[in-house]
Amino acid sequence: MPTHLAANNFRMGVSAALPDAQSAQQNPALAGELPSTEISATPSISLQNQLLIRYQDSGTIERNLSGTSDLLTFLPGFVYKVNPRLGIGISEVAPPINLQQEIKDIPIVILNSTQMIDVQADLAVRGALGGLVGYQISDSLSVGAKFNYRSIGIEADVVPSGGGNPLAHQSMDMTSTTLLAGVTLEPIPEKLRIGLATTIFSSVTSRTAVESAFVAQQQNGGGNGESTTNTAGTFSQFIVGAAAMFGPRQFIAADLDYKAADPDAAEFSMVEFKEKPSDVYNRLDFRATGEFPISRTASLVGGFALENASKGPGSRSSGNDPGKAGFGSADVITIYTGQSQLVPAQSFMGGVRMYFLNQQRSEPRKEREGNRDKDRERDRVRDREPDREKDRDRKGKATGWIVGVGLAYRTASLGVDENGELPGAYSQTKIYLPLEITRRF
Repeated sequence: MPTHLAANNFRMGVSAALPDAQSAQQNPALAGELPSTEISATPSISLQNQLLIRYQDSGTIERNLSGTSDLLTFLPGFVYKVNPRLGIGISEVAPPINLQQEIKDIPIVILNSTQMIDVQADLAVRGALGGLVGYQISDSLSVGAKFNYRSIGIEADVVPSGGGNPLAHQSMDMTSTTLLAGVTLEPIPEKLRIGLATTIFSSVTSRTAVESAFVAQQQNGGGNGESTTNTAGTFSQFIVGAAAMFGPRQFIAADLDYKAADPDAAEFSMVEFKEKPSDVYNRLDFRATGEFPISRTASLVGGFALENASKGPGSRSSGNDPGKAGFGSADVITIYTGQSQLVPAQSFMGGVRMYFLNQQRSEPRKEREGNRDKDRERDRVRDREPDREKDRDRKGKATGWIVGVGLAYRTASLGVDENGELPGAYSQTKIYLPLEITRRF
């Protein structure tokens, strides 16, 4: 379950130093940098999303996942500007709601036996609430914070794809709380911006219970299992990045995204049907993007992302050694249901962004001609203001629409050898259209 919304998909997730409503979900200080109220969504539409899996006792299993793995990209970002320096936003809000989902023909391994399964799940969103605030302290410094809470429950039946008795029933409860903080700094005003965001505190409580007549039959009993984990961490994620700005709509930007592993993490292993320590590692991702104007209303954009894995191959239990739960059946299911994607991976993207904005003066001169006395008094006040405040008033707010369309390619592969918990080879190739729809008020 993701702890917060995805960053701007049209910028390859680069989010530390580029002000927009979705990047503010990753670095809330950017809410103070935004010039106006903004709502933005960057969905993606798959043209091809192919997953290949080969286990030791099976041939290559091929599945087309188009239409399932892009659901989270449709969540928008919203920031309301209370005044030119203060921005507040909603990261997510959801009342209690029940959803049903059915995913067919998933290849998983239960007790070393490859099974083709269907998952019939009832998802209960008990509630989700999140908000952010960003404030521009000075022309070169902004700070922000974001809070998120989410609680869900899942009841899922695992049944053979060809029909027959259910293989397992799984119940899961999960609650997460996250507090983020961010800061932006412009050491060279309007030329270089640096951003930093960190997870100050995060807490995840998860309970998983599995009942399986299939496992009981295979083991002559012991078809029930339960796993309860409580993890809490401070400063477990850092995103640091910079944007070099060469002119209007002309920049290059890059991020480093570091996620620390929880050494006490544990999970329920479907391979051995018991709770085991997780084989997790620190993760470092790199993302870059750029934009270059080609006309008054159009710009070329491009980007690159390098994502690394945070979970290792794991190992089987042996004697008093419980082994470790590595990449396995649960990860395959989350990929199938669109909650995650295979890593390590590389992504490339190019596209066009169109600007349909009206640059408005705060007080157009034509509207002031009938009141010259008031004009002169206002001008005297402005003469005493700092230069940047005068520039902000003179330029006014740019309102209207920004629309973008691109083409992206993502490739990922992972191999687990015979020493891992679930030996296998995995590959995922995705060709998709990243889109952007932004409205500025």
